[in-house]
Amino acid sequence: MNRKELEAKAEEWLAIKEAEGLRPDTLRSYRDHIFTFIKGLRSDLTPFTFAAFFRDYGKDHSPVSARQIFGMARMFLRGVEREDLIPKMKKPRGEASPKKVYSEGQLRALFQVLRNDRTHTGMRDYAIVCLLRFGGLRVSEVCRLRLDDLTERDTVKIRDGKSRYAVREVPLPAPAPSVVMGYIARGRPKLLKGWSELLFLTYDGRELSRETVRMLLRRTGEEVGFPLSAHRFRHTWVTDHVRARTNPTIIGRMVGWSPKSTYDMLGTYAHPDLTDLRAAQEEAFR
Repeated sequence: MNRKELEAKAEEWLAIKEAEGLRPDTLRSYRDHIFTFIKGLRSDLTPFTFAAFFRDYGKDHSPVSARQIFGMARMFLRGVEREDLIPKMKKPRGEASPKKVYSEGQLRALFQVLRNDRTHTGMRDYAIVCLLRFGGLRVSEVCRLRLDDLTERDTVKIRDGKSRYAVREVPLPAPAPSVVMGYIARGRPKLLKGWSELLFLTYDGRELSRETVRMLLRRTGEEVGFPLSAHRFRHTWVTDHVRARTNPTIIGRMVGWSPKSTYDMLGTYAHPDLTDLRAAQEEAFR
């Protein structure tokens, strides 16, 4: 199957899934994963090109992400009755390396670079990073924000998340509110082509995708000298709150976790270092 045939089959399959009643956010996730896979193929789909895609994809993505794409590709191939290809396709291996959080020095360098870019896309990128850094938002949530989601100057409302617990309001600390408002006043009008309710737009006025955000972060990371990841900002946000001894219930509510999973998620997202351990020991035995 060539790429055009795969894209047509993907659209048909997604339409069927929509008719089956899948949630809009689930459909968006399916679409993102499937088209990431299809667009990454070098030529017609064969076991060889399948393996080549995951070899390339694994160079700058985690094993967990590669396995998610693999699972979606298998589901899609079953859905379009190409199960004959599946036994020849090996699941990506490898353990996910522990997530790291950004240091204070890295964040200072990053925001200095972002502040210096006064183009309309630069103001947009600065506002996006502020929401990731200071709001702990998922990249998909940032892409779907609308103007009326800014319920107050310092508060952003998440209406459409991964679960009902992801629907929430998040207060934003400085400098995020002023950066976002500056983008709305001076950057967004130059990106707007016609009318749109979306907060963030591409250079030609379309909705941002997760892939677009990933590319802008990669570009900014090359400029600042270290790799940038949207989800790494979320890990950093949680770790900062744990260091500040924020009540776990409040962390879970702001970040969009279910109450039952909050403590398990804290174990995944919080990354104490030796300084944190030493401070805890001193506090306990002073």
